[in-house]
Amino acid sequence: MRETTLPDTEGARRLLITAFGRFDGGWNCSEALLARLRADRNELEALWSGPVAFALLPVRAEAAEAELAGALEAARPTHLLMTGQAAGRDALSFERVARNRIHIAVADLDGRIGTAGAVREGGPAERRSDWPDLAGLVAALDGAGLPARLSDDAGAHLCNQTLYLALEAAERTTPRFVSTFLHLPLLPEQVADGLPAAARHAQCFAMPIEEMARAVRLVLVHTRRQIS
Repeated sequence: MRETTLPDTEGARRLLITAFGRFDGGWNCSEALLARLRADRNELEALWSGPVAFALLPVRAEAAEAELAGALEAARPTHLLMTGQAAGRDALSFERVARNRIHIAVADLDGRIGTAGAVREGGPAERRSDWPDLAGLVAALDGAGLPARLSDDAGAHLCNQTLYLALEAAERTTPRFVSTFLHLPLLPEQVADGLPAAARHAQCFAMPIEEMARAVRLVLVHTRRQIS
């Protein structure tokens, strides 16, 4: 599901937030968060001081590049904040590194699983996030009582693949946009439902959606201050 094209306001900071749909035998916490953020769009745009768009991406490795390209074309962002589910994580994780590899440990919607080679044949071994002041952002979230950390391991599934493709796409875009990927813990409802993603972890940390939404609002405020 993709938003319509954002208004073409010259010089505006333009934010695109993405999430993934159904995954790992159940609903995806990033999709639930995206729906919550979409409902709060007016508030987010006021905090960001610019237009905010949303895109829901399917968990399909072979379609990842085309889906992302379509979302970028529609939104033409200056900033791209991608979100995805990471069962077993005990904090909000901001990914700094995307690696040129695909290994699908849990089947995607097409049933694809296992090692699938490189994200981009002949591409660099890794690409690094250029989102401003990630370390300061993590400190700000921790200071607000929201557990957060920097991560150099986005895995090898679609989260890593999509971040790699986004950082590659930015190099071909004028003006260049900046990107990062935010991995989310499971929601308490997912743990209570006994979803497969939760069942794989003996002790599964969970974060309420209200806290996730608060974290995104803080991301917008902190980042806006860095680029103003």
